[in-house]
Amino acid sequence: MSLTRLLAQLPEPLFSAYKIEKILGVGAYAVVYQIRDKHTAEAFALKVVEKEPMRVRLMLPQLEREAMLLETHADTPHVVELLETIWTASHLFMRFPLCQESLEDLAAEHGPMSEEDAFRWFRQACLGVQGLHASGVIHRDLKPSNLLIDSEGVLRICDFGWACSEDQASTGQCGTPEYSPPETSSERGTAVHTAKVDIYGLATSLQHLFLGRVPTGPNDFPKGLSDSTHELFAELMDKDADARPSIDELLSRPQLQEDFGQQFWDSWRLFFHVPLFGRKQQKRYVQDGFMDVSC
Repeated sequence: MSLTRLLAQLPEPLFSAYKIEKILGVGAYAVVYQIRDKHTAEAFALKVVEKEPMRVRLMLPQLEREAMLLETHADTPHVVELLETIWTASHLFMRFPLCQESLEDLAAEHGPMSEEDAFRWFRQACLGVQGLHASGVIHRDLKPSNLLIDSEGVLRICDFGWACSEDQASTGQCGTPEYSPPETSSERGTAVHTAKVDIYGLATSLQHLFLGRVPTGPNDFPKGLSDSTHELFAELMDKDADARPSIDELLSRPQLQEDFGQQFWDSWRLFFHVPLFGRKQQKRYVQDGFMDVSC
């Protein structure tokens, strides 16, 4: 059940340009539709949020912040691209490209990843987070379901419902418990959230890729991981936020250095439109709560 009621049709100015094809997903606050351009036949994802339920719950500032941050980072590498934002008297509409798959679903389909494959995705996520942190933004809800794969096989960070500026000195519970650091738990609600929140979220997302499932805690690891990987996890998931590396320091680690061969393959695949997994991808994904089928 969503706080946003289903639409029979789109209001203007969207109605003249797009038609609703189907509902892609229903979250606690939003409904996401697949829409199609009436002139070009191109399909998109349209996230719709009804404003009044957000207003009575004092969540309109959070909604406005999400839209503003997405607009600001529309050109940031490895961040979801917001194509259009429309505010009406009753709703917020955000239009995105359709994405192919999330890392959560990729792990569910193919099972635990090798260190090489997992670190390849992890590096892209880190590059996206680097762009956010460079502008003072903390995502605060990094997890595999919020790491989407676009039609070119590029990772895109989505769902900015919990995002904030670091200088806001936010505190309290946020994010998703299985992927969130101790300082965001209700027991430590007075701890100020810094960019190190995202470092922990990146680590637990990587943990999920190695396991092929949701991790059950900071010591939940598969057998066979290299010593260097275990050492990296110990740094990234340190209970002391200040002890975790910055995103720039993390990207300097040996495991995150991309070799020339991989760069060449990625460039060749994108140029010739070679599918990422050698099979047709048809899934579209919606995240719970605030996000989203987008990339």
